[in-house]
Amino acid sequence: MIRGLLAAIVFATASFLPPAWATSFSTDQSDLWSVPTEGGWGVQLVQRDSVIFATTYVYDSTNIPIWYTATLEYAGNLRWSGDLYQTVGPWFGTVPFNPAAVTYRKVGTMTWTATSVTTGELRYDVDGVQVVKNATRLLMRYDDFSGHYGGGTHLTSTGCLSTGFNGTFEDIGTLDIAQTGQAFSMTTRPTTGGSCSYGGTLTQAGQMGGVTGSYSCSSGETGSFQVYEMQVNPTGVTGQLIASSTSPAGCQTTGWFGGIRVTTY
Repeated sequence: MIRGLLAAIVFATASFLPPAWATSFSTDQSDLWSVPTEGGWGVQLVQRDSVIFATTYVYDSTNIPIWYTATLEYAGNLRWSGDLYQTVGPWFGTVPFNPAAVTYRKVGTMTWTATSVTTGELRYDVDGVQVVKNATRLLMRYDDFSGHYGGGTHLTSTGCLSTGFNGTFEDIGTLDIAQTGQAFSMTTRPTTGGSCSYGGTLTQAGQMGGVTGSYSCSSGETGSFQVYEMQVNPTGVTGQLIASSTSPAGCQTTGWFGGIRVTTY
C-alpha cells in the first residue's frame, strides 16, 4: 500500500522533473528566455534532440532592432555552443521574394548553459562585443493541467522507517487534476489500491509548471510534495517529483510520472 501511495505522489503536478518532453535528449530548452528586469529583448531557443536553434532579438549601437541566429551543438554539462550569424535579406514586402538577395555573416559565437530547469546563462559576442546574461523562461500564460489521465510512475524512496519500503518502484494508475487559475488539486489512484489527495499553488516558467503543497492519503499517510518540470499537451501530462512523508512511513521520494489524457476533467 505504501509503495502504491508513494507512486501516486509522483503522479502529481508541477515544478522540477521530466514531463511531456519535446525532446528525449535533455530537459527541453525550447522557450522564450529573457531577463525580467530588461524588457524589450530576448532569445528564443528551439531544441530538437541534442541541437538548439537560437534567435536573438536585440538592438544595434544605434538602437535599431536587429537579430542574430546560431545553431548550437551540445558540448557536455548542459552546455551548447556554436557560431553566431547576422542575416541580411530583401524587404519582407518584396514580391516575389528573392532568396539570392539573402546573405549571412559570421559575427561571433554563442554559448547557452542550462543552470536549472527554468534558468540559464547566455554568452555571445558580436564583432568583439561580449555579452553575458542570466536568463529565465518567459511566462506568457498559465497552462491548464486539468484532466483525467492514465499512466505510470517511476519512484525511488530512501530513509523509510521500515527498510522494506526503500528502493525503486514502478506502478500504474489514474490521476485526476482540477485547476482554477493557480489553485491546483489532484487525486491519484494507483492500481495497488487506495487514493491520495494533493493541493497547492501552481507556478510556471515558460512551458514548465510546478506545484508545492501537502498531501494526505486514505491509508493515513501525510506529507509534503513538490512537482516540477511539469508539461501538458492535448494528449497527456508529464513531470518530476520530490515528496517527503511525515507519517507514518517517513520516506523521502524522488521520481517522475507520465499519463495519457483519457477525458477532460
